[in-house]
Amino acid sequence: MVRNAAVLLLFISALAQATPLPVTWSLAGNWQVEDANAPPADAPRTLRVPANWYSAGYDHEGALWYRHGFTLPAQADDTMATLVFDGVDYFAEVSLNGKALARHEGYFQRFSVDVSDALRRHNRLAVKVDSPREDPKTVWPLHKKLIKGVLNQHDTRPGGAWSPEGQDANSGGIWAPVRLHLSRGVVIDEVILRPDWQQGLTAPTLQAEIRYRARTAGPVTLRLTATPDNFNGQRYQQTFAVTLDNTDRAVRSVRVSLPMKGARLWWPVGTGKPHLYRVRASLADAQGLMDTAVTRTGLRKVEEQPDNKGWKINDRRLFVKGSNYIGSPWLSTMTRAKYRRDFQLVEAMNANAIRVHGHVAGRALYDVADEMGLMIWQDVPLQWGYDNSPAFADNAARQTREMVEQFGNSPAIVVWGGHNEPPWNSPWMEKRFPDWNKDLNRALTERIADTLAEDTSRIVHRFSAVEEHYWAGWYFGSVRDLLAPAKTAIITEFGAQALPRMSTLKTIIPPAERWPKTTAADDPGWTKWKYHNFQPFQTFKFANIPRGENVQAMIDNTQAYQAKLVATAAESYRRQRYQPVTALFHFMFVETWPSINWGVVDYLRQPKAGYYALQRAYQPLLPSIEPVTADWQANTAGTLRLWTVNDSASPCTACRLQWRVSQRGKLLLKGEQTLTIPADSGQMVQALSITPPRPGTLKVAFWIEDNAGKVVGKNQYEETVTEGGKGER
Repeated sequence: MVRNAAVLLLFISALAQATPLPVTWSLAGNWQVEDANAPPADAPRTLRVPANWYSAGYDHEGALWYRHGFTLPAQADDTMATLVFDGVDYFAEVSLNGKALARHEGYFQRFSVDVSDALRRHNRLAVKVDSPREDPKTVWPLHKKLIKGVLNQHDTRPGGAWSPEGQDANSGGIWAPVRLHLSRGVVIDEVILRPDWQQGLTAPTLQAEIRYRARTAGPVTLRLTATPDNFNGQRYQQTFAVTLDNTDRAVRSVRVSLPMKGARLWWPVGTGKPHLYRVRASLADAQGLMDTAVTRTGLRKVEEQPDNKGWKINDRRLFVKGSNYIGSPWLSTMTRAKYRRDFQLVEAMNANAIRVHGHVAGRALYDVADEMGLMIWQDVPLQWGYDNSPAFADNAARQTREMVEQFGNSPAIVVWGGHNEPPWNSPWMEKRFPDWNKDLNRALTERIADTLAEDTSRIVHRFSAVEEHYWAGWYFGSVRDLLAPAKTAIITEFGAQALPRMSTLKTIIPPAERWPKTTAADDPGWTKWKYHNFQPFQTFKFANIPRGENVQAMIDNTQAYQAKLVATAAESYRRQRYQPVTALFHFMFVETWPSINWGVVDYLRQPKAGYYALQRAYQPLLPSIEPVTADWQANTAGTLRLWTVNDSASPCTACRLQWRVSQRGKLLLKGEQTLTIPADSGQMVQALSITPPRPGTLKVAFWIEDNAGKVVGKNQYEETVTEGGKGER
């Protein structure tokens, strides 16, 4: 939500005269900071606000004092002054002019502080921010008390998931904007919007909850306006006579409805335009405007059909192809431009969704996704194990409700996702933690799921289960296991690690440490690599990826393995569309810091081979190649099946399918077929029996041309043929 008034920089020097209300000033700039963990030993230093302290050059954990001064002109007696913090990680204690005013817990929420009675002409603001280290011997990682998700523990953090170093590079700080807002008599803290579809898609109603604080009770006029934001169209407006309460700093609500017959709908990428409306709420009395607030939303209906029949957006079924996403462990570094750059890569990969994995991001992420039509699966920031007390569950439920209320205006968010791999659903933890038990955090998971379900405008996925994480080929099994029938309709993780390109790797690993003596996981030469998330055991001993003769060969080999695995999985699950698969999310889209992990795009935003493999596997019109035969041998017949998968709402009429199979440049088999590929469909169209005459690489090309001869889908596949005898398998 943004304010109607222009945002101005507030300097230390006094403003020449009073400004008409309402008005908002930014408090961005250099603030003074000093260590609050102990009596200060050094002079205060300056730190940029907003910023995570680590990203601003201060490697700190625990408590830090922030101080800032500002000067205001004299204000009228009915002025309400509110400090608005968009995000402070993690605990905050706010004082103004020596008066303690508020305490807050939670890193992602916007919170407001009434400073009306403490405000003077010359002001001194102090904020004590505490982002503590959790004791690895007693609290972290299985009994965490901080609700920070992947910002506190995750495989992709500095130091990794399990070492005490996994808390390095703390994410604390005043990382999101801080503003001073002045209004007359009342302040609007939040505008919560949800669509109502009782009259059908052509006549939606916008339900609005206006949360406010007022100094005096009395009648006012509430005006609610919805104006097209990214298109030309009808404007909707209505006024309501309401009576405000004297809230005595507590928050109250007014609920109204705005009929929007004929309004344009928000459509995901590939299905239509993501129409957005800018919604303004204002309160006025006989003297004029008192306060106003502006937010943005889109009108879209979301439904998860029973029996694995798929998700429907605006009554149209849509197969979901996505990837897990974390932009950075330090959210202040992610700007609108950076999110747009990432999401352009996501959409160019033919994905239509991201899972904001295990955290709530900065508001710019949701703004850009809304504009681009990129669907979001939004997790709560709960990752693995936490304090098992009822008090912690109460706190987590409160923060979950704040997430739903504050970010729920975003039409891009189509799913609320609960606790990720809760301990009670993660039996693998039994071997790692002696104090694990089969019911650990079960009540917490249920409490969070029930809280998410309070929002009926979205799909709610109660928790992310280990059964939905298809790690065959990396932590267990083999790549071919990804061809097996899926056990769940929703697949929220699958993937493999791969090294980045050489130019990126050189920025991560120093020259002297780029070639450890052995591939053994306990070789000390891998220590720095492991800190940067690389897993030598899974790479060399489990996946059996050959290291090769040099670093470049190792890069090529790991990227080739990742590309084969993600393509095999994605095509397999797309062939199983609605039997039972309805949505899949690859793990992970981008590497979040100078690391070596599961990203198909490295931290410098350079795509790996896996990115292009997913781009092919996620094509809207996919000519898919199913490898039936497991071991190909010379002079022995093997089998491949050819499929067509069409995710679009339009059929491919009289399309021509063509395929070629070759080995060492010699054509072994070719064919073609003309047919109509139905909309929203998947079907097996041809089984090929191939007898390779010699060892070597077998190459398969399969493509689709429309009735005008244009290639609308193409694919390729390679198999290694070994020596063998005669006979058919």
